[in-house]
Amino acid sequence: MARLHRIRRFGDFAHLTLSAPAVARGARPGQFLEIRTGGGPAPFWRRPFSICRATATQVEVLVKAVGPGSRWLAARRVGETLDLLGPLGRGYSLAGREPRLLVGGGYGVAPLLFLAERLRARGCAVEALVGGRCTEDLLLRNELRRAGARVACATEDGGTGMRGTAADLLSERLRGRGRPVRIAACGPRGLLAAVARLARRYGLPAEVSLEETLACGLGVCNGCVVRVKGEYRRVCVDGPVFPAEDVEWHEEE
Repeated sequence: MARLHRIRRFGDFAHLTLSAPAVARGARPGQFLEIRTGGGPAPFWRRPFSICRATATQVEVLVKAVGPGSRWLAARRVGETLDLLGPLGRGYSLAGREPRLLVGGGYGVAPLLFLAERLRARGCAVEALVGGRCTEDLLLRNELRRAGARVACATEDGGTGMRGTAADLLSERLRGRGRPVRIAACGPRGLLAAVARLARRYGLPAEVSLEETLACGLGVCNGCVVRVKGEYRRVCVDGPVFPAEDVEWHEEE
């Protein structure tokens, strides 16, 4: 259980800060929480949310209010108690001191804030490449800057930054780059496939967080199975973070 300490609403989103010391202490960038929504038996399954920040006693999640469960969660008030499980899954690697390029598309930027903070604490140079359809889709830009990351943006309508996608930004950054770099990405599957292609082209290590539908979050229901290195893997327990070169992208490539 966790108490809602703070909530900030903007557009269709709500940024929740939850007091949950045991969860916060064990959280790693790329992991997620499963939160019960609806205040009753329906909807049956909990809903997964990436951890976008963790301190000694609190965890934060970003909620997009698009369905009954997420709308219910985004409408909670400070002081209410939420039923959650976590931290769950396997997160991003923090090994190495090479500069990092973090690539986030829309809502997928959420876990990259937590990753940026941990990497900066280790002394790594971090640049976040944030993309969206329009300016309103460029989430957590200021938080990433406060975490010590350089931030570059791309919008498909050209409203802010480069006209294009986060993958276009990544392509531009990698062109002619001589220094080794590691890539971490989260967002729509098409974006992740593009990141994987670029990483392969330049011979760079890359990790991607897959955005599959996670129901139980515990590896029981097998509803989030993907092909990784010729085998079926469960995103909730074997991921959600995988080496980009191991994922079988098929039609996206």
